[in-house]
Amino acid sequence: MKKCCKALLSMALCAAMLCLPALAAAEEDESDMGPTYLAPLQVCGQATRLESGSLFLKSSDKSALHQEIIIHLSETTPVVDAVSGLPMDAAEIRDGDTVYAWVGPAMTMSLPPQTGAAVVVANIPADFAVPQYYEITGGDHTAAIAIYPAPPRTEVNLPYAGGGKTDFLRIPVTAQISPWLTKQIVTVDDLVPGTRVLVWRGTDGEVSRVQMLPSVYRGYILANGAAIDTVVNGETLTVRGKSQYNQVLLPIRAVAEAAGYQVDWVAGKGAVVSDNGKTVFSVLPGAETAQTADDTYYLTCPCEKENGVTYLRAADLAHLLDLFLSLDA
Repeated sequence: MKKCCKALLSMALCAAMLCLPALAAAEEDESDMGPTYLAPLQVCGQATRLESGSLFLKSSDKSALHQEIIIHLSETTPVVDAVSGLPMDAAEIRDGDTVYAWVGPAMTMSLPPQTGAAVVVANIPADFAVPQYYEITGGDHTAAIAIYPAPPRTEVNLPYAGGGKTDFLRIPVTAQISPWLTKQIVTVDDLVPGTRVLVWRGTDGEVSRVQMLPSVYRGYILANGAAIDTVVNGETLTVRGKSQYNQVLLPIRAVAEAAGYQVDWVAGKGAVVSDNGKTVFSVLPGAETAQTADDTYYLTCPCEKENGVTYLRAADLAHLLDLFLSLDA
């Protein structure tokens, strides 16, 4: 059986070209056991609005990595009021305003460099503690207390992008959690893997407020890289994944259906995943490519079939299904 190596270069190049959702994507090596994540980069400076609608930021901080940078804004780029946490119209940003933005690692080679933004924070008063941006990359790591009955939970500890397995965002359950553009009630339990947030802290350094930002994913996969127990959008799958060539392979049907897709088996096409009648992708066992609605996707591992179950490498399946992937070694 062929080793899982073809198209790794293509995957890496594609990831490097993307600003979103590459901000939260895994910086993977040849192993799926315990990926690290690319941390978003904070930039700031005095803004100048360009005719294109983009922002030119110039920093007076001589130690800044990027003293000048151009931030491109799309229709979906969140622009947030630093004080209220409410959405702003980008047109409200005036020349000379101080602006903070969090951007991806991919930038143009031009001078100044140009990139997209995960979020832009503006309307910042003088000497104001600017909220910080985080991308949640895993589930709650708060240690369970061996007491029965268990005492009420007081906090959650969530790993975030760039933090690997040692840095966690500690959020008290009393913190104010706000959704984006809705009035629904949300709690710390809604801060699932793949969630993007702005965080305000009080004078004591404790997290006091969390603003959830628009999701760039349909959902998430949380897989234990050792036992291959898998949770998709909160649902624990009965069909387990497997490990092969030090890669995590996940069952296509079980994962896709848990994420709200439909899956059929079609002669000559193999597993066909669709969404409201529209084909998302199809793949045959043994194939090194999957066919999407618009293109051919080169898999980093061939599609496998065992005991009637068809598998794809976790990273490939997450990409094809637009799911955030969190692997816990």
